[in-house]
Amino acid sequence: MNNPLIVGIKEMYKNSHPFPQLPFFKLVSFEDKDILKSADIFVQNNIIEQGRKHKKIYYQYIKDSGKPYLCVEAPVFRRNMLLHPHPKSYHRWSWMSYLRNEGDYNNINCSPDRWYTIKKLQNIQIKDWRYSGDYILLIMQRPGDSSLKNLFLKYNSYENFLSSTIKQIRKHTDRPIRLRLHPAKQTLQLRMLKNINLKNIEISQNMHGIINNGNKEGGTGLYEDFKNARAVVGFNSNALTESICEGIPTFSMCNSSMAWECSNHDLSYLESETSMDRDQWLANLGYCQWTLTETRNGEPWYHLKSLYKTKYKKKKPSKLKVYKSNKRKHIR
Repeated sequence: MNNPLIVGIKEMYKNSHPFPQLPFFKLVSFEDKDILKSADIFVQNNIIEQGRKHKKIYYQYIKDSGKPYLCVEAPVFRRNMLLHPHPKSYHRWSWMSYLRNEGDYNNINCSPDRWYTIKKLQNIQIKDWRYSGDYILLIMQRPGDSSLKNLFLKYNSYENFLSSTIKQIRKHTDRPIRLRLHPAKQTLQLRMLKNINLKNIEISQNMHGIINNGNKEGGTGLYEDFKNARAVVGFNSNALTESICEGIPTFSMCNSSMAWECSNHDLSYLESETSMDRDQWLANLGYCQWTLTETRNGEPWYHLKSLYKTKYKKKKPSKLKVYKSNKRKHIR
């Protein structure tokens, strides 16, 4: 079949993500209405819930077009990762969302070949499951991050999620809780904690992390918190995939988490000695992310394209809408 026209909007596409250098991929201005109208597929980084008002018009345009889109995000595996624009820096590619329960990575029962490459390149160690530790590590996430959209739908606020989760942890274990703030926006996170009962809760001081395109994430401080953790609990943080690799019993509280298949979801099992086979999960995750060089060569598209004809090509555009910006009207 002929290749579809795949279009990204320059004003909303992050420089921190590569764009395929193929003739049917076009990165154009929002002013290029003819090309936008001709697009079969769009490319966007992140999802509309990111909430930056000056960019929402572009996400909304893609959503209202009714056309399918490819979503680009940061990688799953962060341990010792190479940063963009290194040729071997990784980037996630999926259909319709980067969230596990909404997007489609076309990665069921995958070969482990890509995972083996990532494991070797980033020197990732898969440790045996262990069941010792002094505390329960509760992972917080960056306030306002688009990954928390399902948290707000269920709990209405991050504070409500924390209060509920802390109560459940205390119900099922007497171990102390260590609360790890996300290294970004710590002041805002501390304000969130003012109305929460912090008895028997220690706030981690291991806040030294790597810088990833201006955002602090993970790093050696996270692994110091892992050392004596009996279990790790979080909503859908990428840190949960790392704790699974460390062999720590892990609890992800939303099926949008990339750690979902190899984590527990019921906090009543906090003191149980459960283990899961990680091999297929790791193999599948290897087909979620692609290097800068692979992306420029179009390999994520060639992996995902089979789903276009079978699943996404049937989508039809919605009615014409007028989009207003600070400059002029944009008509599709």
